[in-house]
Amino acid sequence: MQKRRWMSVILALALAAGLVGCGAKETDGGETNEPNQEETDGNEEGENEEGENGEVNIFGYDEPITITSMMATDNLATAPEEYTLEDNPFVNLFKENGINVEYKISGLNEDLQTKLNMAITTGDLPDIMSLSAQQFKELYEDGQLADLTDAYETYASDRLKELLNQDGGEMLQNCYIDGRLYGIATPAEWYDYISVVAIRSDWLEECGLSAPETMEDLWNIAKTFKDSNMGGTCTIGIGMNKAVTTLLQPTVNLLNAYHAYVGIWLEDEEGALVNSTIQPEMKEALFALAEKYQEGLIDPEFATKEYAQMVEDALAGRSGIMVGAFTLPFDLVNGAKEGQEWSYYAMPSVDGELVRYQESLAFGGATCVSAECENPEAVIKLYNLFAEYFPTGGEYGETAVNNFAYPTVVYEINKNVDIHNRYVGYLQAGEDPLLEEELSDGDYVNTVEQAEAYRLNNDMEGYIMWTVFGENSTESIVADAVENDAYLVSKYTAAPTDLMNEYNSTLNTLTEQMITNIISGNQPVDYFDEFVSEWLASGGEKITGEVNEWYQNR
Repeated sequence: MQKRRWMSVILALALAAGLVGCGAKETDGGETNEPNQEETDGNEEGENEEGENGEVNIFGYDEPITITSMMATDNLATAPEEYTLEDNPFVNLFKENGINVEYKISGLNEDLQTKLNMAITTGDLPDIMSLSAQQFKELYEDGQLADLTDAYETYASDRLKELLNQDGGEMLQNCYIDGRLYGIATPAEWYDYISVVAIRSDWLEECGLSAPETMEDLWNIAKTFKDSNMGGTCTIGIGMNKAVTTLLQPTVNLLNAYHAYVGIWLEDEEGALVNSTIQPEMKEALFALAEKYQEGLIDPEFATKEYAQMVEDALAGRSGIMVGAFTLPFDLVNGAKEGQEWSYYAMPSVDGELVRYQESLAFGGATCVSAECENPEAVIKLYNLFAEYFPTGGEYGETAVNNFAYPTVVYEINKNVDIHNRYVGYLQAGEDPLLEEELSDGDYVNTVEQAEAYRLNNDMEGYIMWTVFGENSTESIVADAVENDAYLVSKYTAAPTDLMNEYNSTLNTLTEQMITNIISGNQPVDYFDEFVSEWLASGGEKITGEVNEWYQNR
């Protein structure tokens, strides 16, 4: 798989909103390409989009229409040079199906929002727009968004509905207001957001230790490595850095191992939402980490270290344990090239119970249609075409070609673990993992070719792909998490509220200071109780009320 696909997951850069519009129908002729008429089963008939057999055409129009769009040209930087906005596989596919796409707004990302805001101010909107959560709210309240409820129910293919509901419909739900749909939000990608522990397996073997099954085991490994001064260089038990509230960084991962969670909203026994940061479990987890800090098992300089410095400690042999994300092999590949042996494990828990990986899904925006649009259903048809053609590979799967279909793009959110499962399935069956039927999937083929080069020939250029996607890889840890439903998703999934925007900066600073000071011993553990009171008084109590009002209304 190419790095762009799964690195976009870890950086949370998925584009969740769209860039195409619709306008008046044209009267000139045009052929309609109906990719898969079986997809029309179960859809209600429309007045103008019936096929020859009376079936609804969910992919296009017999009489072509022209729609306006907006495009961030940054998206096209790595597309093949022969393609242009006017001539590329997706715009041609749309045209073949009676949808002529024209771009009313285009430009670099840094300019596009300015142009869109100007269009909103002047009322000269593209027919279909990629809106932020705030723009979505404002345009809805101003009556400028089309109601897509009937269009979605009539034209959305089964495949599109499946893709949009991969996260349980959490993001799409944010586009419903009073039971009516005013936009399309694509699902949040979060399966890869789990904790991974990298341990020097050559040191494990030298010390006669086994893989950790509990946090006690992990701390014992850290103590043994440090006390034995492994490699003549090991002086740090477990590395941490100053990003103590950031997802996929060591502190949050370790807190999750103690069943404590930072900044997500949980449902209590009465059915109300409470913030995880101020719960008793957090105090207990901080007490445990403070003890390990006093024992010298946590880097004494963590409060001032950046993540890159923590990686350097591992590569230099100053630590033999790293806690991070499934992309840890990227950080450690240079050490592996120098002869270091790293193995990757799931985060163990304090009590042997399942570790729940915290997830926070925030509504970032949606693909919306102007209320002036004569064919609002066109956006659903464009999504249908992408959902139908992108998985087929070929010209539609080439690098960055899919970007020509923005905003009507929606991907499988567990593609990485699917690649892992397919690859390892072949290996365990003793079969060739590059069988002919897999060759249409470029992501799979690129990934496996590199991984096989390492597995068969110890080619270090394939080290990352093998340790991310092969046997005993980081994606094998993700696969186990998916199978065991080892995720704890915040119950609040909407955009930040007005009160959050007002108070969150202060609350985040208070939280960072509290966690850092308690772990490092600058404050006693009982300081947590004082923090809770200050958190509530500094806007936390108001936000809790606002969040619960949203939850009850939903």
